[in-house]
Amino acid sequence: MNYTIRAASDADLPLLAQVERSAAALFAQAGPDLAWLAQGEPLPLSTLQALQRQGGVWIAAAGHAAPVGFLAAEALDGQLFVVELSVALPQQRQGLGARLLDAAAAHGQALGCACLTLSTYRHLPWNAPYYARHGFSEIGSAALGAGHARKLAREAQDGHDPAQRCLMRKLLG
Repeated sequence: MNYTIRAASDADLPLLAQVERSAAALFAQAGPDLAWLAQGEPLPLSTLQALQRQGGVWIAAAGHAAPVGFLAAEALDGQLFVVELSVALPQQRQGLGARLLDAAAAHGQALGCACLTLSTYRHLPWNAPYYARHGFSEIGSAALGAGHARKLAREAQDGHDPAQRCLMRKLLG
């Protein structure tokens, strides 16, 4: 199928929860420590709407069909931070995640950001190793700023094991 990457429309936003839930199903296979993530709540619609108003939500879709992937990002410490990247399970491994990352990188460059950043799990193949294959490298929060440190602290409060999490960045330009 031929998928295009485009900015999310208002009509797309309510459909993204289904995409995120599908993608999160992988966590059920990651072992008992992370299975709870498969049952987690997707990004609230209000959050997606706020990010969309900033130009920070892209989708992957075939024509006018429902989205099968999305990336949401926000400005953080002068960089563009990937809040969520999700591709529905049946459409994974087709390059859609990479294309969504490319769209975010282009947006980050247009904003004058030096890098694209994100937080992820170090040990899961579809997390840090995936991002490393796409030009990201692990970096400490002190090098990125207080906003990134707060993101990691909030994740720990939400139940993510800080020893398994990391920040990564991809230099732009």
